[in-house]
Amino acid sequence: MKTSISYISGALLTSLTFCVSAQQASTIETITIKGNNTPVPTPFIAASTSVINEQTIKASGAISITDLLRTVAGVNISQSGGLGSLSELRFRGSESNHVMVVLDGVELNDAAQGGAVDFSHILLNNIERIEVLRGPQSALWGSNAIAGVISISTKSAQSKRISPSVGLKLGDRQTYQANASVSQQLKSISYSLNASTLKTSGENISRIGNEEDGYKNTSVGGKVTYKINQTNQVRFNGRLVNYESDFDSTDFSTGLLSDADNHTQGEQLSIGLDWHFTPQDPSEIYSQSLAFQYSDQSNKNYESDILGNTSEASKLRVHWNNHFSFGKQSFVNLGLEGVEEDFEQSGQVIFGDPNQSQSVGSYSFVSNGLYTLSDSVNLSASVRFDNNDTFDNASSYRVGSTYILNADWHAFVSYGKAVKNPTFTERFGYFPSSFLGNPDLRPEEQKSLEAGIEGRLDTISIQLSWFKAELKDEILGFVYEPISGQFTADNADIESEREGFEMAVNGSIQNIDYKAQYSYLDASENAQTELRRARHTGSVSVLYNVHSQHAVYLQADYTGARTDIFYPPFPAASQLLSLDAHWLVSANYQYKHNENITFSLRLSNLFNKQYEDVIGYSAESSRALAGLQYTW
Repeated sequence: MKTSISYISGALLTSLTFCVSAQQASTIETITIKGNNTPVPTPFIAASTSVINEQTIKASGAISITDLLRTVAGVNISQSGGLGSLSELRFRGSESNHVMVVLDGVELNDAAQGGAVDFSHILLNNIERIEVLRGPQSALWGSNAIAGVISISTKSAQSKRISPSVGLKLGDRQTYQANASVSQQLKSISYSLNASTLKTSGENISRIGNEEDGYKNTSVGGKVTYKINQTNQVRFNGRLVNYESDFDSTDFSTGLLSDADNHTQGEQLSIGLDWHFTPQDPSEIYSQSLAFQYSDQSNKNYESDILGNTSEASKLRVHWNNHFSFGKQSFVNLGLEGVEEDFEQSGQVIFGDPNQSQSVGSYSFVSNGLYTLSDSVNLSASVRFDNNDTFDNASSYRVGSTYILNADWHAFVSYGKAVKNPTFTERFGYFPSSFLGNPDLRPEEQKSLEAGIEGRLDTISIQLSWFKAELKDEILGFVYEPISGQFTADNADIESEREGFEMAVNGSIQNIDYKAQYSYLDASENAQTELRRARHTGSVSVLYNVHSQHAVYLQADYTGARTDIFYPPFPAASQLLSLDAHWLVSANYQYKHNENITFSLRLSNLFNKQYEDVIGYSAESSRALAGLQYTW
């Protein structure tokens, strides 16, 4: 199959290149992807990108970010139940902890939970932009960015007058969400503050029983920008989330999920402080920035209101970047970065002692640059050298080139190497009778090749991309260790291979905006298809602006058949089972009464599709949610 993918992708890219060479030039919108160094317009990025803007976020009426990430090419989402349950994302067949997620520049990956991100706790009420950068990005972002980066931006002040806003949403299953925000843009200071609370009684997620698994989420956040003078600017941003999520336990007589009085209490804190020096004289080539980023995530698990175990992880990152500009779209960044991570775990001493405290640190040299070779050809490169105090020193890199065919079209090719350090859980995690950490794990290493073409045919924007990746020393998280009789983590002896093709289109017809994407993925290890990765995924969304007051948004997401692993009662061997393909359809109606008042009605899982993303975990059924937003 790999040969056929390469042939089809190459043929499509080649034929489209000849087609677009004859197209008449026109102006297209430039989009920038916010990296930790320098924003770059899309035609100069040698990678596949996607952007979800504020218009789409508002029109969808969605609560959770996972609802909209289903519309992004190359994404597989595994959700262990309904609203608030564990939601993991995989890029291009990667593992769930191979994607770095940053909010206003601060990393959200939870080192206490295997380095992954639970997307269920990222709500959309104060988000204005979601940028997705696919492919190996460790050279710029470090470990966790082996498969890509999701950059989330919260709302900023847009007006010189004070702009408060309040909103309320009510739905079935005793669901409500309230939010409030205020922002203002003054001469030297701008600020944006927000708060929200969400609660739902939920529904039963096990195949049997009738216990409802509820969820609560309360968050506050904001950012303040202070313009010291014409050349110096300081920005502070912070976010605090408290949540409580019910979960069930495994019935060891059946191997399936069964009702239980369990819940998790969690807290997430993220803080960012940036200083930027930008000279006003256009002839000056030098600027610099200094960033402090801190995050802390803690989790407490209760069984029948009895505290079982706790975990907490924090990360402090300091990044100093020096930017040298050499004309239009030609620059070099030279940076130094230091990262300190701490991990604590505690619990009852039963078969062993889970109580421990660990830390790991690194210092890195980071550089990236873009060089305009001609009016048509641009070269880009990024490199990182990590000096780790626990693992072997590592290097990451990415090189690429873009070719601008005309004002509408550009093609790109890139090749990169990325690394992923073992997590604290994989090295030191301890769960009596089930898991024992392995402190001797080696970092994972992935090399990837990608090629694509992007542009416009009249009113239709098109993206086509092909990729191939090989993962070395993959960390397997559930390996039987016969001496201890427990499961542990270990490096795989063979490489995992991933290859795929992605296509995305968007455009407009009169007052209708539409988007569609399709992805094909072949992800395997030792000739075995990787778990929870669909070979075929796709999505279609339509925004119909009936007129200035009424708008209707429709979204249909397709997830193809996947495999998952089931562990029946001992001593039976594990089994590979199939997860059925399914469509999810959602709709949102929005009525703008005037400049201040907006009503909405969202229907999720419109046709009440019964499905599972994870074996034994029933996904959320249909949900109705009515909302009112008032803005001064």
